Amino acid sequence: MLPLVKLVGANAGGHVGWATKRCRICSKSLVVGEDTVYQCSNCSTKYGAYFCSSDTKVLHHRCPYCKQPLEPAV
Repeated sequence: MLPLVKLVGANAGGHVGWATKRCRICSKSLVVGEDTVYQCSNCSTKYGAYFCSSDTKVLHHRCPYCKQPLEPAV
């Protein structure tokens, strides 16, 4: 009988690397679906601009790059 091998890294169960974003202002690690993540529809594709809820309040729900309103990321 072979011993059970625990998967590590990207193959491990529950790995959320594909759903992790970083806040552009405070560099907080955000998990899409667990944390409230805001994005600018224009700058998220250009710069990867995602923001946490506390920085979104400081920015008055406006993108600091293009001044468009921020939307929750789904």
